[in-house]
Parts: sequence; structure tokens; C-alpha cells
Amino acid sequence: MKKIFLLAFAALVATAVAAPFRVVGYYPYWAQYSQFYPKDVRYQFVTHIHYASLAPAEDGSLAFADENDAPQFEELAKNAAANNVSLIVSLGGFEVEENLKAIAADDSKLETFCGAAAEWVEKYNLAGVELDWQNATAEDAESIGKTVSALKSKLSSKEVSVLAYGNSMDAYSEALNQADYVVVMVGDQMNESESSVKPNLSKQDIEGAVAGLTGKGVSKDKIIPVVPLYGKSFAGASGLGSSHQGTGSGNEGYLPYKELMKKFEAPDYKVSFDESSASEVAVSDAETIVFTGIPSMKAICGMVKDDGMAGVAVYDLSQDHNENIVSLMVTIGLQLRPEVDYSVKKKK
Repeated sequence: MKKIFLLAFAALVATAVAAPFRVVGYYPYWAQYSQFYPKDVRYQFVTHIHYASLAPAEDGSLAFADENDAPQFEELAKNAAANNVSLIVSLGGFEVEENLKAIAADDSKLETFCGAAAEWVEKYNLAGVELDWQNATAEDAESIGKTVSALKSKLSSKEVSVLAYGNSMDAYSEALNQADYVVVMVGDQMNESESSVKPNLSKQDIEGAVAGLTGKGVSKDKIIPVVPLYGKSFAGASGLGSSHQGTGSGNEGYLPYKELMKKFEAPDYKVSFDESSASEVAVSDAETIVFTGIPSMKAICGMVKDDGMAGVAVYDLSQDHNENIVSLMVTIGLQLRPEVDYSVKKKK
């Protein structure tokens, strides 16, 4: 009886001290061009916001990827602090990997880089930084590890995360276990080069990417998978497994989730949930759209809970629907942070 009591007590303690799930929302600098601003973020739905991004120069200095976004970033920092949300700034991004390589190869430049990061963190009261080293190969592993180690040393009291890409796991092998947490970008699985339509992101795709991380020794309680908040359309397709004629409607075949919901208000599309892949598909006479909807987001969150992962990230906040009943951010919250009030507040 005493043994049973002790086991029950141990389980209770483990539950009580379990780390809360992170819900990460990416806020890209180009959100302003789609008329989405810091005032539009529903801060109660997230624990962390990752701002993408600051671009490193070859000398190690940092600047906005787009200087026009400086006012938005300042407002985002103020709003995040006021709402007790951790704001993380991504360092790197698209087409700056050569600069990152030059920085990692020169101790003086690396010191400048880390010092610049520390200045941004202090100036804007940030919770930390994320290293976004894209198009990395196994040859970059030592450099990425060296950079993360230097950032950790400089920002000892702040969080340092790594954005790892699912097709480049060997590139991050030196860095993953140094990071406070690892955000894994699985990436689009469906594109024009595929002969037939398949899900753009399935639960199995995430499971495969997570296995790649754990195979490098990363504990699951550090891993946060990214779920895209957009769908992809393919003309002339009649559903999963069918052939297609290239991209369909939207911006080069991309459709934000909030736009998809408007499309589906008309009877043109038959929307269904594919049980085998745990993903959504919408079919019309003209095209097929593969996307993440409420059922598949629930399935992903269930996997995150069951496997003891750190949370879920979305890319990006500007693409969610602003009505709670169809919002994917609300879906995530109800699964991972049910204690939060997601009800619509009445205006006084």
C-alpha cells in the first residue's frame, strides 16, 4: 500500500512540475504588407513570438531585414512585454548563410555578432534569440555549433533557440543539445514537381522530422514542430493521389488559412479530412487544395502532448482566421493551454 502511495505521489509531483507547453507564433517582417500589424496579434493565444528577422552583415553587425518594419518591431516589443509574452528575435533568414559562415569563421566577427545580439536583447527587453541558418549542410555543423555556443555564453540569462530544417538534420548536430529549445521546420511536402497530389504536411511528416532530431540526441521536451497556416492549390487535380497541372489559385498557389475559410463558404469545394494522413483536402471542379485545418491541428497537438514535446509553432500569425470558432490558434490553445480564456470579449 505504501509503495502504491509513493508511486501515485511521484506521478502527481511529475505532473505538477511538468513544463508548460510553448505556443510559438512567427511574426515576419513582411506582415505589414498584408495589412497585419502588432495591434492585430492576439497575445493571449501565444507564449512566445519569434520575429523574423534580423539580417547579419558579413562583419557581424545586425540590422532589420527591412528597415521599414522598425516601427512595427518596436510596437511588437512593447505589446509583448505588456502581455507577458516572450519575444524572440531570429538572427539569419533567407540568403544570409554566407554571412553567417564568414562570422563563424572569424572569432572577432563572431564576438561582434554576439555583442550586437546582446544589444538588441537589452534595448528591446527581449527573451532571447533564435539562430536561423538556412540551406545548411553537414559541413556547416561545427560552425553552427560554435555560433550557438557563443550566443549562449553571451546571453547566459536569455533563451537561445535553433530553427532546424527537417531536410538538413546533420547540419545542426553540433548545436541542437546546446539550445534551450529546437524549432523544427518540416517544410512543404507538396510542390509542382510531385506527379500526384499529397498532403503538404501530415502528422507522419512531423513524426519523421522529430525522429531525425531525437536520432541526434535531442530530448523530445526541447522540440517544437512548425505548422504552416497556409494551403497549397493544384490545378486540374481531383483529390489526393490524382495528377495535377501545376499551381492553382492564390499567390503562386499559396493561400493563407483565413482566405481558405472564405473560399470554402461557397459550395464550390468539397472539404474533407483524410484519416490516413491526418490532413485536410478541398476539391473543386478546377483544383485541389491541401492544407492544415482544425482536425489535423488537433491531431498534431495530440501527438505533441502524447510524445512530451515542448509545444507547437505556427508560420505565421498573420494567416490565421480572426474568428475564434475557426481559428487554428484557438484550436492549439484549447489542446495545449486549456486554462486560458479564449472567449470573445464583448466591447463596452
